[in-house]
Amino acid sequence: MIFVSLGYSAKTVSAAELLTNGSFETGNFTGWTIANAAGSWMDWQNNVSGAGGGFNPPYVTAPQAGTRSVWNGVTATANQQYSMYQQVTIPAGQLATLQWKDRFQMNLADFCTSPASCGQAFYFVEVTNTSNVVLQTLYSVTAPALAKIDTGWVTHTVNLSAYAGQTIRIRFRDYATATFAGPGQAEIDAVSLNAFVPTAAGVSVGGRVLDSNGNGLARQIVGLTDGAGSTRTTVTNSFGGYRFDEVRVGETYIVTVVSKKFLFTDSPRAISVQDELTAVDFMAGP
Repeated sequence: MIFVSLGYSAKTVSAAELLTNGSFETGNFTGWTIANAAGSWMDWQNNVSGAGGGFNPPYVTAPQAGTRSVWNGVTATANQQYSMYQQVTIPAGQLATLQWKDRFQMNLADFCTSPASCGQAFYFVEVTNTSNVVLQTLYSVTAPALAKIDTGWVTHTVNLSAYAGQTIRIRFRDYATATFAGPGQAEIDAVSLNAFVPTAAGVSVGGRVLDSNGNGLARQIVGLTDGAGSTRTTVTNSFGGYRFDEVRVGETYIVTVVSKKFLFTDSPRAISVQDELTAVDFMAGP
């Protein structure tokens, strides 16, 4: 069986921000729990534009939402870690999207002469449980020895709907493997976790049933089965097209093509319906 996960868009209501102080405009770390590395070069800080380590290259802060961002210097005693997390409960039955912006910079070239003295540096964005066990790594960057790295500002969007009904932590973490390697800077801004209640209104799901040459196949039976096991059927038209109306969003369905003459390797197929779908197509094998 093939599973197709499709993103959701406007077919949702009641958006709610679940994080506190995601753009850090309070001037502090309200809502967040931070830990600084032992032997830290630059602890976690909340600053306006122009702050930072400030040398070779001139690492300076550049907030992306509002006037402030948060950062740390990455460099510390070997393998000692900086971390920042916020704990949040995603309501059961809701969709959830995490967004954030970050920039990771590290200079492992100018102040060391060998891989052993440079080490490496790492940056992670993770989902953990309340015991800090990693459930999912959302993003990571590795700075190799004897190299300079600057990701520039990167914007991220991740679907966290799989954690609905759970209490999780959104965690940012970085460290270097050699003592006082660097300098470096990990900077974060515009962190947002929105939950959405799916609408009860239905959408359309459809596509075409094709032969191996891409021609439409008429009079093929297509079935749509919901999570309760209830199945609706329709028959393709002369162009191979089919369509189901009033399909509830926020649920997973099984779509199946039944044919006496043709074999479809991608049938049955599981689809997650979050919006109208017009290209759930099936092609017969040769």
